[in-house]
Amino acid sequence: MSSIGKIGLFDSGLGGLTVLRALNNMLPDAAKVYYGDTLHLPYGDKSDEAIVGYSMEIVQFLKDQGCGLIVIACNSASAAAGKVLEERFPELTFVNVIDPVVDYLASLSPQKVGLLGTRATVRSGAYSQKLAVKNSEVELQALATPLLVPLIEDGFLGTGIDASVLAHYLKDPAMDGITSLVPGCTHYPLLQESAASILSEVHWVDAPSIVAEAVAKHWTGEQSEGNSFYLSDRTDNFLRLAEKTFGIDAQWKLVRLED
Repeated sequence: MSSIGKIGLFDSGLGGLTVLRALNNMLPDAAKVYYGDTLHLPYGDKSDEAIVGYSMEIVQFLKDQGCGLIVIACNSASAAAGKVLEERFPELTFVNVIDPVVDYLASLSPQKVGLLGTRATVRSGAYSQKLAVKNSEVELQALATPLLVPLIEDGFLGTGIDASVLAHYLKDPAMDGITSLVPGCTHYPLLQESAASILSEVHWVDAPSIVAEAVAKHWTGEQSEGNSFYLSDRTDNFLRLAEKTFGIDAQWKLVRLED
């Protein structure tokens, strides 16, 4: 297999950094380019057509930066745009954040699994449909939780407000009897501690690590010269949270992609 160059990742904001962190742990020497489309945050409330449009522009940008492997580090974009991107860019290798997690869930013994996701992800039915094909004995209950991304992006992690909102969602009858919980949005791994305090007996699925393992299977690139970071809208709040939550004190470059 020939070298695929750099690894490109994109999301609408902070969430994709959970995948980047897992990738940095697993592939510390791989060159990575991250694009946060903060101008259009959050993707979860956008139409599929809008998400496809944003994703197409970003992938073209990442390709131009020398990325041969693209991680769609957003569940909403994975569900809405994954197939379109693969058809439009057949020369690139894509790893989305849904398929590796579905493969993991399909390996489980029969049980009831809860999925927290954005409206776009839940609307797509992507997890349920893919899992039903691979293992119909694992029951998946998906719940749209639209308030969680804004809470995280606005800096409410660890304030108690995030835990209260999460507790409200987890009381939904759809979550009754679950034995595992999937963070169906790349922002949600940041809520793991809060979830554990609410549902202490429920197994939290480490989605970022699962995705990183899938990426590692494809990696044939070169040694890193350092990661590169881009935003479509640079705000003080985003930069502060990126440093506080992920320890990323980097030079974020502003690149606004036009239609």
